[in-house]
Amino acid sequence: MLTNRYAWYARPVTIGSAYYGFFWPMVALYAPFFNVYLLSLGFSGTQMGILAAVFPLFALGVSPGLSALADQRGWRRQLLRLSLLGWALVLFLFRFPTTFVPMLLLVILESAMRSPALPIADGLIARMAVRHQLNFGDMRLWGSLGFAAVSILSGIIWQRTGYSYMFMAAAIAVLPALVIARKLEEGEVAEGNGRRSARFLAQDKGIITLIASAFLLGIALFGTYIFIGVYIKHLGGTDTHVGLLFGLSALAEVPIMRYSGAIIRKLEGSRALLLAMVLLFVATLGNAVAWSPVSLIAFNLFRGIGYGLFVVVMVQMLNERAPEGWNSTAQSMFQAAFFGLAPLLTSPINGKIYDLWGGSLLFSLMTAVIGLSIILLLLAMRQDWFAPHNWQFE
Repeated sequence: MLTNRYAWYARPVTIGSAYYGFFWPMVALYAPFFNVYLLSLGFSGTQMGILAAVFPLFALGVSPGLSALADQRGWRRQLLRLSLLGWALVLFLFRFPTTFVPMLLLVILESAMRSPALPIADGLIARMAVRHQLNFGDMRLWGSLGFAAVSILSGIIWQRTGYSYMFMAAAIAVLPALVIARKLEEGEVAEGNGRRSARFLAQDKGIITLIASAFLLGIALFGTYIFIGVYIKHLGGTDTHVGLLFGLSALAEVPIMRYSGAIIRKLEGSRALLLAMVLLFVATLGNAVAWSPVSLIAFNLFRGIGYGLFVVVMVQMLNERAPEGWNSTAQSMFQAAFFGLAPLLTSPINGKIYDLWGGSLLFSLMTAVIGLSIILLLLAMRQDWFAPHNWQFE
């Protein structure tokens, strides 16, 4: 039995916070700089768009099925740890390819390894929050805080040293999250386990609306995320500016996640989601009219606030609407639409738009897409599609 002195190590809030606190800093070591690294190798915007479409293909075609299987068999932790281990091994190899085809093959392998990690972890931790009456945002904010600090620091380091050690550092940084994943609570096996498809959840109009909204926001946010690091270079910025842009944006997520529980209780889930969309609309419009690296960084503070609220509200609303034990499956549907279908269909096109007409036009188009998501959400709220759903199992 644990003594009182050390019992805090095993507290669910500590485990969930620690997982996010190690996972997202690992991502921050390389993800904000990946396309800048590709630019230094001479890759075009179109090639970057093609590479960016690979992970969405796996998030759409592989992740939902694996997550549903993990829900039904109680394999969530095992699959999460396998995903993280494979991801670390592939990250170590990223330092070697310098031309498009080898890089494409490695990106395919990386995408296969990491696609199940985020939905399964979010599903486990969100359900753990409900089980122990915790605020999910209080745990998720440690990921944003760590991402912010490491992004800023990495921008300074990589500007001085180059990218030689970037992928090796990220591979090593996976290991703490891999260890902590063992401590996450497996949770319940899915009810109605004769159904092995995520389509089972599609009978709920509220879930369908959330997934459709995630699809539209995925188009817009990935359209900016993929090219904003390159665009800040176009405006005269440095690697330090890239790190500050991603770091300060992530830092802006922290307070909104800290008070997300109060915001959701005050506004209710759908109105809180609407607020997040409006903030993202303002941020993306600001990206389109930005005139300097500093102005671009300033507008992305709104993006951080909006994205932080969006993530927490979306995860919690899906967790509340999904039946018992289907949480990872619901989260994987969100990830498939947001990280999968949206960028898969649009990333190569966005790359071509960026090559031909530049970032300002691309970001203007992405602003219009967020406007469509706001209209969809308002329609769903008017039709009362977020009313409680009575699930029936065979």
